[in-house]
Amino acid sequence: MAAGGLIGGAHATHRLDDLADAVGLKPKPQPDPADDRLLRSAATAQAALLAAVEATAARHTALELAQFVAIGREQLDALGGSTAATDITPPPDDQAAALTALVTAYRSESSARAKQATAAASPELARVLASMSAGLFQCARTVGAA
Repeated sequence: MAAGGLIGGAHATHRLDDLADAVGLKPKPQPDPADDRLLRSAATAQAALLAAVEATAARHTALELAQFVAIGREQLDALGGSTAATDITPPPDDQAAALTALVTAYRSESSARAKQATAAASPELARVLASMSAGLFQCARTVGAA
């Protein structure tokens, strides 16, 4: 009965982790379900962006988008995502229109990652998403300058 009171008191005072540590248990924090949804959403969006960049690189080889494909893969890997079920609209035949579409996509995804970063409960996830947002913004600037 005393153990129940001790656990109840620790829970009420938000000291369960301290109590578990004191008795030799190593608590494992559970991820926030909202963060899991953010992560899945970001990975799905990143997979679609990567597929668009790859399709544009394949259609317009003169654009030399290999570095952007590599960046997209690194970002997708950081999210634990896959391109297995990615379906995209083919890039425009006109090279200038294809570049404009990529810049627009990068800016949109940069904004989305920034919003997700502010919504994340986990500081680690917030940092990953904020970093991705900055990287995507830089990709938009660099692709747009081509």
